[in-house]
Amino acid sequence: MKLKIVLYLRNLIFVSCFLIASNLFTQSGWEQQTSGTNQTLLGVVMTDVNTAYVCGVSGIILRSTNGGSNWQMLTTGTARFLRSITYDNSNAVYAAGELGFIIKSTNSGANWMTLNSGSNNTFVNISFYDALFGTAVGLNGTIQRTTDGGNNWQTQISGVNVELTGVHFLNSATGYISGFGGLILKSTNTGANWNTLTSGVTNELRAVYFTDANTGIVCGISGKILRTTNSGINWNSISSGTGNGLYSVYFTNSSTGYISGTGVILKTTNGGVNWQNQVINITSDLYSIHFSNNENGLSVGQNGIILKTSSGGIGINQISTEVPEKFTLYQNYPNPFNPSTVITFDLLKLSHVKLSIFDISGKIVEKIVDEKLSAGKYNVEWANSNLPSGIYFCRLEAEKYNSAIKMLLVK
Repeated sequence: MKLKIVLYLRNLIFVSCFLIASNLFTQSGWEQQTSGTNQTLLGVVMTDVNTAYVCGVSGIILRSTNGGSNWQMLTTGTARFLRSITYDNSNAVYAAGELGFIIKSTNSGANWMTLNSGSNNTFVNISFYDALFGTAVGLNGTIQRTTDGGNNWQTQISGVNVELTGVHFLNSATGYISGFGGLILKSTNTGANWNTLTSGVTNELRAVYFTDANTGIVCGISGKILRTTNSGINWNSISSGTGNGLYSVYFTNSSTGYISGTGVILKTTNGGVNWQNQVINITSDLYSIHFSNNENGLSVGQNGIILKTSSGGIGINQISTEVPEKFTLYQNYPNPFNPSTVITFDLLKLSHVKLSIFDISGKIVEKIVDEKLSAGKYNVEWANSNLPSGIYFCRLEAEKYNSAIKMLLVK
């Protein structure tokens, strides 16, 4: 009887350790930071790789000067909800929100001035094309426009009475707005006139982004993603792989973009045609996402959550805990690739793993993994926008296993 109890306890300990190891050694490309608040955060913007601002309920604005690792609470002088935050190319920062409230700082958030927006409707989103031209949109079809850096705001006629949620201008003249009821608006004359586009859906659309004059993405509730390649004349429904709400979209270049939502961050590397779910280990709403470059980004949401990536969201994903028959490094897919590819490998047992990328001369260009991982199947997305086209090699080292594959980057 005692022997059976000992064996049972030994097996229980083994299983527990295995499960702990599995959780410990599975990495996400997004890491949660300490925000210093449990209040809801609604907007985020990175003005450069080091400097970032977050806004939220009760007039909260936080600032980071080290890429989002640490945050300082700023004094805004208001307790009103701040729904959106942005900056212009002179590095002035604007936040907009409850009851037509807009504030501006020209000294890195040390002081904030209240602007006369000309509206009492709550703003949901604010965006600046440059130091002069900015637009704020919100409840009851509200659109307010400035052409002098926020000193004066003019009311523009949207022609609708629903909540407007997102705004994005390609230049000072051409802009798009998303809204409830499947609404998408477009202006080609600085907002003097707004025309309703046919989206083909009735979902609440929460954000809009255009990468060029032709290609744009909107996202919304129930996992809805729409894409256009002809300046909004036609919109195609794109599979998101989720039914969760999607609240924010941002592209770092014409190919690579991100969407944040309820417990999800999605990434595309082909201009929004396909989207992959990134590992974030968060189930709460993420209301805003922004990047300073291809690698460094932040996403914020409920309960003071701030997620940070310095790898474009790329992380190690353990896709199975089943112990394989042997160590294996699989051929990457796709191959050839541009701009990213997925590398998959099997680990027979707990091992110190090195996964490295080499160029054709044998010089190491990046270490993707250098740590202990438990047994199972893993994959990792790899992309490096700074490397030229050519042949590269990926080598896996684990225990006595050593194997390499050839990969072809074509730009």
